[in-house]
Amino acid sequence: MEKIIEIANEVSREKVRGASWSAEAMAKAVYELGKAKAVSCNDINEISKVIVNANPAMGSLYNLSLILKNSCDLKKELYLAAQKFLEYMNLSRNSIVRYSNELFRESANVFTLSNSSNVYNVIKENKDKINKVLVAESYPGGEGAIFATQIKSLGIDVELYPDASISNAIEKSSFVLIGADTITIDGCLFNKVGTKNASIIAGYYGKPVIAVFEPFKINPIMKCDQDIAIARSYLIQGYGELSYRLFDHLPNNLFDGILSVNGLIDPSGSNLSRLHESFLNWFTNI
Repeated sequence: MEKIIEIANEVSREKVRGASWSAEAMAKAVYELGKAKAVSCNDINEISKVIVNANPAMGSLYNLSLILKNSCDLKKELYLAAQKFLEYMNLSRNSIVRYSNELFRESANVFTLSNSSNVYNVIKENKDKINKVLVAESYPGGEGAIFATQIKSLGIDVELYPDASISNAIEKSSFVLIGADTITIDGCLFNKVGTKNASIIAGYYGKPVIAVFEPFKINPIMKCDQDIAIARSYLIQGYGELSYRLFDHLPNNLFDGILSVNGLIDPSGSNLSRLHESFLNWFTNI
């Protein structure tokens, strides 16, 4: 259990890598320890609690916990469920990349913020159709600056913008791509602070906002009216400590589409329910 707790603490502290990385790190720890017989379904209640509490805002961690518990209820080996979850992660990422060409029927300028691995993969796959990637710095964590550096290394033209001037970037863009840390079953998206401002500005300029995420980020027990009140703080010279909420909450009227394992679809509650159901059904043969 010590290794699982250690990884969970790392997930809790992480400020740049998001929901996909967090779930993958936890699943790998469970797989390795389960295969070595260091943990088993006898430990599932404690393991589940540690995974979810690593970051209660992340639907990916809730769903990893759910798959592990379901497997144990069916008297299956714990490590096999973790292995299957890792397989699904890889397949879902590949599906999103495969369907992403629906967005790039012609050359485009893309705006994004934060540091979404799915957005990175989509941009990498379609780099020959991208004129420019415009990125918000995503202060105070600076995830956008890290993302811009990664994209630049692919040989793509990149412009990094201060958060206060993203309206200039969005006006120049063809559409906006955002990731997600969790999505409620009735259609609200939670992502890095600044996402709501970007979506509102995109609406003003008539630029589509597309959320890119895997079905395991849909939390089936969360609803739009719930709040994720996770805060962090940083010091401002001459003022002191400034606290801010880590996540923005976007109802589905603030984004226009979802790019996921079934391609490009609208962000309705019924579509989200079907996506999550397909995710659960994939694990019936563990």
